[in-house]
Amino acid sequence: MGQAKKQWGFFPSPKDEAEPLDFFWGNTGKAKERDTSVYVSAIIPAFNEARTIASTITSLKEVAGIDEIIVVDDGSRDGTADIARKAGAITFTLVENVGKGCALEVGCAASRGEILLLLDADLEETAREAKALLGPVLAGEADLAVAVFPPSEGKAGLGLVQGLSRWAIRRSGGAALAQPLSGQRALRRHMWREIGGFGGGFGVETAMAMGVYRLGYRLVEVPVSMKHRQTSRDWQGIVHRGRQLLHVLRVVIRHWRWLL
Repeated sequence: MGQAKKQWGFFPSPKDEAEPLDFFWGNTGKAKERDTSVYVSAIIPAFNEARTIASTITSLKEVAGIDEIIVVDDGSRDGTADIARKAGAITFTLVENVGKGCALEVGCAASRGEILLLLDADLEETAREAKALLGPVLAGEADLAVAVFPPSEGKAGLGLVQGLSRWAIRRSGGAALAQPLSGQRALRRHMWREIGGFGGGFGVETAMAMGVYRLGYRLVEVPVSMKHRQTSRDWQGIVHRGRQLLHVLRVVIRHWRWLL
């Protein structure tokens, strides 16, 4: 693996010998043209995000190349769906909270894009950074681009969930990702189908990264200046992390063959 790939987090599959993302990171050399004819769908699962969803949608509208913005309201009780609709997003409302993975399934199934841009609802103004994720996928240099956030000011969790996710990805033949649970991702539509869908809960990111390597695709981590709400270390945060751990563990068990 070349130095440029290691420095910028470019992790090709064992079958792949792709060139570094020189065009993307501003390195010397001729830039590779991006395919501007590909339809791009931004998909945002949202649960009780009335305070942030409008700003996120408005910021995404400023990103060139995004053809449709889809919000899947996952059983919110605060008017998230109405706000998203008024902000200009194609909006689907689920009658009850079924989890992030299932909400993404609805959005992906309803979308028309060849490129799927998966984003959290609370990015607000920093959603503009999503354009950085599209570059390597549109240029054909990666099949999955994952956002890497700046280091947080305080420690939000105990690292158990990330540790389990990172171990499962490595065991499946992948690299040690900096942020394996990052929900901001761009991928080609056929990957969603081949991985077998996202299923329920918070294990979607782990399943996606495990599948990338086992199916012979390429993953790149992209540094971005995004910000979103961090999980606290109070009892609510502990409950949330516990649910995440359970969902990631379910994914690992479901895809146990990828570990062999």
